[in-house]
This record gives sequence, C-alpha cells and structure tokens, in this order.
Amino acid sequence: MTIEVTNETKIDFVTARKELGDGPMRFAPTGERSIAEQIAALTEAEKKCFDNLKEKWEKTYEPFSDEMYLRFARCSPGKEKFNEKTAFKVMKSFPRRYLELNAIDLEKQLATKTLYPVPGLQTKDGHDLFFMYPARYFPKETSTKTIIDNLGYYMETMVEKEKACSEGIGFMAYMNNWKMENFSINYCYQFMMMLQGRVPVRVRLFLIVNPPGWFDKIWNIMKPMLAADFRKKVHVIPEADLPQFLMPGFESYLPDDADTGKAPSDEIVADFIKYRKYAENPK
Repeated sequence: MTIEVTNETKIDFVTARKELGDGPMRFAPTGERSIAEQIAALTEAEKKCFDNLKEKWEKTYEPFSDEMYLRFARCSPGKEKFNEKTAFKVMKSFPRRYLELNAIDLEKQLATKTLYPVPGLQTKDGHDLFFMYPARYFPKETSTKTIIDNLGYYMETMVEKEKACSEGIGFMAYMNNWKMENFSINYCYQFMMMLQGRVPVRVRLFLIVNPPGWFDKIWNIMKPMLAADFRKKVHVIPEADLPQFLMPGFESYLPDDADTGKAPSDEIVADFIKYRKYAENPK
C-alpha cells in the first residue's frame, strides 16, 4: 500500500516496515485513503471550495499540490471548514518554505526533545497530540525562527493523516522546570500565531500543564494574542487533571518527560526522526 505525502513521493509501507521496524512506523500514515480518493469523497459544496481555491490561486501564484489545496480548505480558520475566503487568506500568508523543511536539516533541533508528536496519545475527542517541554527552549541560545520551524514541521507532518487534517489536533505544553529565561514575548507571539492558523492545521485543544505559581503574569501577556474562540480551547491545569481531557489509559502513551508518563521519550523522538528521514529521502 502506498500514499501520497506532501513532497509527492510514494512510500511502500511494507518495505518501510521491514527496513525500519515497528517503532519508526508508528509515525507512518498507514491505512489512509489516497488524496485523489479523499477529494472524490468531498460533498458538492466542499468540492466547489477546493476547485475555486485551486483555480483562483493558480491564476496568480505558483501551484500547490492537491494535498495542500485540500488541507487549506479543510483547515480554513473559523467555525466552519471549507471557508473559501479564510482559506485563501491563509494561503496568501503561508510561508511556502515550510514545505521544504525536513528531518535532516532540523535533526539537531528535533533531537532536543523540545517539541515532538506522540504516537497513540489522544484527547477524549480522539485528536492526536503533540507535546512540548518548554523548559528545554532558551531564546538566548536558539532563535525564534528555529523553534517556530520545529513547530511548523511537526504540525505539517501530523496532518498528513486524514483525520488529523479534517478534524484537528491537540497540543500539550508540559511546564515542569520552566523559568522566565525560557520565555520571550516574540517567541510566544510567533508560537500563538502558528497555533491559530498561520499554517493549515486546526488546533482543537491546548493544555498548559503544571505551570509555575507566577504563570498568571505570562498568561496576561498571552491572552491578548489569542482570539476569543481559541481561548476557550486553552486549559491551564495541574497534571492530576489530565484524565479530564485525555483518553483512558493515556499514561501508557504519555512521554516519560511527564511525571505520570510511561512512554520512553528518547525512543519516540529517535523513531520519529528515523521515519521522517526515510520518508523524505526514498531510495
């Protein structure tokens, strides 16, 4: 079985599993419908939005892949998906260079385990989650561009899966050991803009877990950066409240960076890098 990925390559998942093993293949979008099949299954109104976006865009700009047109349409900002007006606005501001990001160039940053997707970890509504350990980011040592590229890359890889693209994803910021030296206003602003539509991804849940006692000062800075509807998705909680938001048995999938997590974070990140390098550089 093969599936189209963003860079238009094809992956033979049977061969990939033999070469990589089960660990890295946790990140492969196996069992997915092809992009052509997904487009064919759109409603008449959805297909009209897709066609109009593609036609309008290609009159003036360099074409995207059909996968990206579909992604822009599904992830259009606002209450409703397939909003042609808001989707086109995202297309115009979307940094096309994000489509050129790859695991080889980003490997050093990915390996810091500052940000990473977590296979199997889902919200109670069934949304896949990615995880951040903000205490590993130091604005004076790592540029804002680098961490935002890291974020954009992970979000784009997650929505290669149809469900994540059509229904959205979740995000958990695990705040243990976080200090003011891990924060800057510019970094925070750029991060919040990414979560709110700068890239075609819908974030359905944003958990801020175990923040320090003085986090209210930071929250007062963050709130004006968030649209009113997005603020409703943000929950500042102690770790003990995670069962209210995550699927039963989440501890088995939660990274061991968290006190209650049991999944080896080193293996998660190493497997992700191994899979992405394979997928992005087919033989």
